[in-house]
Amino acid sequence: MSNQWLSKPEREQYEIEHFLSTYSKFPNVPFFEILSKQETPDYLVKDKKTGLIYGVELTSVYLDERSVPDYHIIDITGCVQIDDDEKLLAQYMQRLLSAIQTKVKKGRDHYDISYPLILAIYINEYVSIHLDNDDLEKWVKLNSEIFEDIRPFSEIVLWNLVDDGAFSIKS
Repeated sequence: MSNQWLSKPEREQYEIEHFLSTYSKFPNVPFFEILSKQETPDYLVKDKKTGLIYGVELTSVYLDERSVPDYHIIDITGCVQIDDDEKLLAQYMQRLLSAIQTKVKKGRDHYDISYPLILAIYINEYVSIHLDNDDLEKWVKLNSEIFEDIRPFSEIVLWNLVDDGAFSIKS
């Protein structure tokens, strides 16, 4: 018997709550409260201190289209070894880069840009346990032409990293 996968509204609620909790651990960032659920971006949030409103676009990136049904929705008994496979990790990082490029293009063409926007990417693939901040910094530098202009997003946050960590990318 497989585990019950959350519905899209349940996943989005889970993701926004956990993203905001993780984001609040960065130094000198706003403490957000959720104002509303919508589309393009997914949520409007408000800085409790200043009252400024931000848009948050949520997305998840997996290794491939079969990751969820083949690996994430199955019952796992016992401990599972997740090998440090450089080829799989490179494949995942390429999918992550592609997702960012797609969201940036979509954001430029279709999003409400009345407020600063944050792209919150849920790193929810097992191979990602082998990523650390040094790896991500190298990856951003290697792909600097993509990260030089991430408009309409003011920030991209990769979250759900090892030890409930996150990594921020700004233009």
